[in-house]
Amino acid sequence: MKSISALLLGLLLMGTARGQSVVTLAQGYAAALSNDPLGRQRELVQQTGDLNVVNLDKNRRLPQVGVNGQATWQSEVTKLPIELPNISVPQLSKDQYKLTADVSYTLFDGQQTTLQKQVQRASTAVGLQQVAVDQNRLKDQVNAYFLNSLLTDENTRLTRNRLAELQNRIMKAEAGVKFGTVATVTVDVLNAEVLNAEQQLAQLAATRRGLRDQLAMLTGLTITDSTRLVVEEAQTTTENLSLNRPEQKLFESQRTLLDAQLRLMNNRLQPRLSAFAQGGAGRPALNFLNNDFRGFFIGGIRLSWNLSSAYTLRNDRTVLALNREQIGVQQKVFDRNLSLQLRQQQTEIDRIGTLLEKDREISDLRSKIQQAASVQLDNGTLAARDYASELNAESLALLNQKTHELQLLLAKIQYRTLTGN
Repeated sequence: MKSISALLLGLLLMGTARGQSVVTLAQGYAAALSNDPLGRQRELVQQTGDLNVVNLDKNRRLPQVGVNGQATWQSEVTKLPIELPNISVPQLSKDQYKLTADVSYTLFDGQQTTLQKQVQRASTAVGLQQVAVDQNRLKDQVNAYFLNSLLTDENTRLTRNRLAELQNRIMKAEAGVKFGTVATVTVDVLNAEVLNAEQQLAQLAATRRGLRDQLAMLTGLTITDSTRLVVEEAQTTTENLSLNRPEQKLFESQRTLLDAQLRLMNNRLQPRLSAFAQGGAGRPALNFLNNDFRGFFIGGIRLSWNLSSAYTLRNDRTVLALNREQIGVQQKVFDRNLSLQLRQQQTEIDRIGTLLEKDREISDLRSKIQQAASVQLDNGTLAARDYASELNAESLALLNQKTHELQLLLAKIQYRTLTGN
């Protein structure tokens, strides 16, 4: 942990002190969520759910109004089978017309509207939690771009140090060539290594720019070459973490939805009581013996009780129970896979930690060997090619150490991400 802290401190000091912006890993998470198009999906799900609840409220509170009309022709009409002298018995027309305005208002719905709103709110919660599950994958992308950018920065720093050492050696070798104590081939070998280092720096610069551009596109933040990327100490803590995955909340919200649907299903057997009124005009009107166009009105209370819904109620309950069982199976599979992933990630943390212990020893030895080779090169007892090999070996050892330190950092961050923290 001390080496990781020293590495982070070194990264903080990179670049110029003025004009630098700082982006932390936590800020990267927040910005990626804010910049994600799925954020609009969350708003749409919430707005749709709210509007559906408002509609249910309106349908319950306001009367239902409808206008109906019909015109018919029938082959036979009702007539009185009597004939009276000097009395004309009216006869209905075979073409009949009716235009009505119907109004009904629910007096008692057995709490159907209340239960429908509960189902709608639970469905909205499921939709929102599904968006949260989809957005949680953004953390893995932020982790990859962030840590690879840090690794590229560290590789660039070590390559620049190697280049500076080579340039310093070239100056000494060129002085030796002038005095005839160093062969010209020594300068050529060192210049070739300089070209290799410069080529690596060009490749690293392109990679660094690409990673930072991708991170900027993902988060919507302004990330320039001088922007410092910082991983907070809290993001590397893996002890005593509780599981807080959005998938677990999704399973729970799905169960809540099934519970609401079951209550609504059981409510189907409740009777419904409503008041109604109908007014209109037609021929004939309510008095079917009158063949004139007349207005009419009728009102009252209507009781409806759909007992046929009991036919499938048992099977419908079984379907919901099976759906609940499916959710349980899915959660067990998820929990098992998550446990395997956490165990694998902990193994990775332990493995890299073991490598780091040897990395430090190897780096120390390589530094001593390089220093001895430097003295031998100055004394003319070591060829420039051999010195370059030792210098590259030292640089590789240091790079391996820093790479493993960043890999350990990434492994711990990934462990926290797997737990939902």
